[in-house]
Amino acid sequence: MGSSQSNRKENLDLNGEVNFDHFQILRAIGKGSFGKVCIVQKRDTKKMFAMKYMNKAMCIRKDAVRNVLREQEILQALEHPFLVNLWFTFQDEEDMFMVVDLLLGGDLRYHIQQGVKFDAERVKLYVCEIGLALDYLRSQNIIHRYALE
Repeated sequence: MGSSQSNRKENLDLNGEVNFDHFQILRAIGKGSFGKVCIVQKRDTKKMFAMKYMNKAMCIRKDAVRNVLREQEILQALEHPFLVNLWFTFQDEEDMFMVVDLLLGGDLRYHIQQGVKFDAERVKLYVCEIGLALDYLRSQNIIHRYALE
């Protein structure tokens, strides 16, 4: 997997390869099947990101390596204001890391589950943003699927 940086318009001037030591972990914000997501701050720029890290052994055990690498490949090819953008990837002996945009405030599903009522203007905005994001994915020949839990 190696170290790589997305080609985002805002250049973060890596001065070499990025690794875990380039980030300060601030707090955990999620947990998945293979690892965790933390809020991190890049030490040199002080910019905050979300860092997703996945245990390699667990990915192998659950036969998910191909899916993880495909996720990385897709995220590296995308750049859109209504999608989570990938900034850095790297790995160590135990884990694979993806550093992405930090989006605080919860996702739409969270707010719907909390019973938040949106006014018509807000719904129109969200529908337009989702439509633009899905249209962009379609233009990149990517099919988005959403699994209901």
